[in-house]
Amino acid sequence: MKQVDIWRSQAAATLAFLVPKISGSTINEKDGLVDDLVRVLNNLPARPETRQPYAGILPAADLPTWRKRAALTLQASMPKIPDVEGSIFDGAIDDLIRFMRNLPARPTGRVPYAGLFPAADLVTWRKQAAQTLVAAIANVTDPKHNSADGRIDDLIRAISGLPLRPILRKPYEGLYQAPNLNEYRKLAARRLDQLITGLRDDFNAKDVLVDSTIRILNNLPPRRLDQEPYEGLYPRATASSLVTTSGLITQEQLSAIAPYSRRDRLENLLPHLNNTMQRYAITTPLRKAHFLAQVGHESDGFNTNEEYASGAAYEWRTDLGNTRVGDGVRFKGRGLIQVTGRANYADCGRALGVDLISNPQRLADFDLACLSAGWFWDTRKLNGYADRDDVLMITKIINGGTNGLADRQSYLARAKRVFGI
Repeated sequence: MKQVDIWRSQAAATLAFLVPKISGSTINEKDGLVDDLVRVLNNLPARPETRQPYAGILPAADLPTWRKRAALTLQASMPKIPDVEGSIFDGAIDDLIRFMRNLPARPTGRVPYAGLFPAADLVTWRKQAAQTLVAAIANVTDPKHNSADGRIDDLIRAISGLPLRPILRKPYEGLYQAPNLNEYRKLAARRLDQLITGLRDDFNAKDVLVDSTIRILNNLPPRRLDQEPYEGLYPRATASSLVTTSGLITQEQLSAIAPYSRRDRLENLLPHLNNTMQRYAITTPLRKAHFLAQVGHESDGFNTNEEYASGAAYEWRTDLGNTRVGDGVRFKGRGLIQVTGRANYADCGRALGVDLISNPQRLADFDLACLSAGWFWDTRKLNGYADRDDVLMITKIINGGTNGLADRQSYLARAKRVFGI
């Protein structure tokens, strides 16, 4: 599974929960953003200026229903976003090779590199293109700057995202320091080799729009120009997550592990539990068993996403970062592993890309309730203890002691039976 596929899955789950929670009983700007996104992902015409969001793309309904249906539509549309193979720079690289080899221009409709090199995958073609240009530049012996130098300089600047070369500046000046033109060309060849072999495929514009919409709905700053879509919203997956998507738990398995839990809650939790376990490499039978055993106990059998107490007992607990009046109640335990205290909310929010200080109740939503448990599990390196089947140490790290150990062991025993351990 590719990184972008994992990110799209996480983004789909995020949108499914954020959109129905748009505040306000009347249409607002965020509804317009959601309508725009639904239309783009489904290749529909832009909404006419005089038409209110959702009208024309969803059956007539009240606003809360529209938002729920839009959320479901987005969740179904996300996996259909196609990957983009290649970059706009591949065409420019192909053009430079043809120019330096005195070859005819690339025929219209032909993909870059086809006809220059034998059939191969894009990565191989780029390596061949880099090697070809390095050799071609080495063969440039003109003692003065020529048109090839100008095109080489232009390509380096374009791929590097640098401003265009000023008209009165000679090629390579401002890019490098070198004693003579020959050395400039060597440095340029070396840089092109690095840029071409490290070239990434272009982003799909739909991913860019999804990323932007999630950030606006979450009141987050815009994506930096050096970030891929979704980067900064979600962490990069581990190598094992990129290799396999197997090991997802089913509704029947979760119900067998938590037989006394409300089925509607388990249904709501299931996709986010799977998303969380894939994200944090909780993918072996033993890791899944221990994780579900602990979150099952901590969440009262998956029946609550926040602690029942008011949180007043945490007032002025400086060890939790509660340094202001009301922090205890405001930052009481939420999530399937009861993240507690201002400091922990801040750390968790930074990791998940959500402002939990301004909106602490967000942590009780199904998606973040699960993801925060995965974040806690990962930051405490509990997969290692699960691999050793050490329920006692996991309990001590989560609980600070051994409260509820017998109940945790009961969940663990059921989970092991379910996963055939």
